[in-house]
Amino acid sequence: MFREPTWEKTIDTNGKGREKAMSRTNVEFLPRDAVHQLQMERLQMTLNRAYFNVDFYRQRMDNLKILPEDVALLNDFRAFPFTTRQDLADHYPYGLFAEPLKSIVRLKISTPGLGDRGKPVVIGFTRHDVAMWQDLMVRLFQQLGITDRDIVQVAFNFSLFPGAFTFNHAAELIGATLAPSATISATMQLQIMQDFRSTVLATSSAFALHMVETMERLGFTGAELNLRLVMLGPDPLWEETRERLENGFRVPVYGLYGVAEMVEPGIAGECSAKDGLHLAEDQFLVEIVHPVTGEPVPRGQEGELVLTTLTAEAYPLLRYRTGDITVLKESPCSCGRSLARITPVLRRTDNRVSIRGISLYPENVEEFLTSLDPDLQDIRLVITTSYGIGEHLEILLARDPARPFPEGNRSQYLDSMRSHVRRALGFGTKVQLVDFERLPKEGLIYKTVFRTLPPLSSPE
Repeated sequence: MFREPTWEKTIDTNGKGREKAMSRTNVEFLPRDAVHQLQMERLQMTLNRAYFNVDFYRQRMDNLKILPEDVALLNDFRAFPFTTRQDLADHYPYGLFAEPLKSIVRLKISTPGLGDRGKPVVIGFTRHDVAMWQDLMVRLFQQLGITDRDIVQVAFNFSLFPGAFTFNHAAELIGATLAPSATISATMQLQIMQDFRSTVLATSSAFALHMVETMERLGFTGAELNLRLVMLGPDPLWEETRERLENGFRVPVYGLYGVAEMVEPGIAGECSAKDGLHLAEDQFLVEIVHPVTGEPVPRGQEGELVLTTLTAEAYPLLRYRTGDITVLKESPCSCGRSLARITPVLRRTDNRVSIRGISLYPENVEEFLTSLDPDLQDIRLVITTSYGIGEHLEILLARDPARPFPEGNRSQYLDSMRSHVRRALGFGTKVQLVDFERLPKEGLIYKTVFRTLPPLSSPE
């Protein structure tokens, strides 16, 4: 029998109501009209928090001659301008914080696509915000049926994906046995998986593919493991990747979604039906807009995902453009949950690409390389993909042949460029010098070419 949701309200020092945690079971199965009502109530609190505590948002509202209480419907809220990542970077480090630093218990830094080139974004979390993020991760675990009987192996590079530690917290909160394995090799990961009898693997798509290839090279199959399921993040899970991994591990594979400037992962995740990723609509207001006009798209059509935080204390964001193209599904899910779903991200609105889970922007790479060698005429990034995942990066350089190399001879020049690129990107790349006429024609993404590796045959 469905229980009506209940929550407490307390009054903070500004006189604004603040809701305490709602039952996780209730919110996932609320009727759609109740979800919308809850969102509008929480949006009012977020608007008040932003107006009274963040100069950036107060100035915007004052310019529009809008007060928080003027927003009674979602259409009213659409009068607000979008927030972009550039806005966040422009207010580095604490310009968008709605709480004093003494109330911040955690800082998360989201860096640009090329190390220290450009200002990073600093996200703050109060104790409430941390608890909210942990609760969202527990929800994603439980909707996949993970319990205190499971052994969860967390195999992320924590330096490349700071949100990975939330997998540890969620496993501990539900009472599961945690087997963190971090940056050890795929061979050792598989050894731990066998010895510890791990039942859940949490990792990135790229590393999961590497583990499957290593497993096949070592001559055993997923049927010899104790795995029940695999959870992947933060990159989108392509269907060809899922098929390859499920054939290799012989278990279901599920995707999670998050946004680095909010919580990543935790915003959405798949259930056992694999019919889209259920959104945490009690914590985020979702819009799908045309990436060029910014207008809402008709229901069921693809568009850019725009998110507004609904309970974040330290870092409220209003109408944040994620740059992710997806489709919103509000039809009932066979799992019974009423929360809306999004499809896995179809593509980006910008030029961001990912290699082995590391994101970068081609224009930033070009700027970086040109700063090292002003005589460069042009560049190409050649990304080799396997099962939809960027596996390798090769950089082709064309420079003025009449100009001398900035460092030594041709060989020394290439060695120097490779070294600089490795330090900037965090991984090694092949760098070649070619004639300008031999550069391949760029594709849809700025100065980038994709090449696909032929699929490896998996054992029957």
